[in-house]
Amino acid sequence: MYRKNCEKCNRPSFGSSEFGKWFCPLCGNDLTERPFFDANTLERIHVKTFPRKRILQNYQKI
Repeated sequence: MYRKNCEKCNRPSFGSSEFGKWFCPLCGNDLTERPFFDANTLERIHVKTFPRKRILQNYQKI
């Protein structure tokens, strides 16, 4: 589980996906470009996201 901190309302937002848009549930601020943190330890996670099209192409090669 991931956590992102909203710089607008200073509240945490939790989620489980690295993909897609991420909005603060309280104020609606776009958190997509904000860094990921581990929800339990609060350590920063360096998630390397790949475009969805590239991931799907890799699965089709099998």
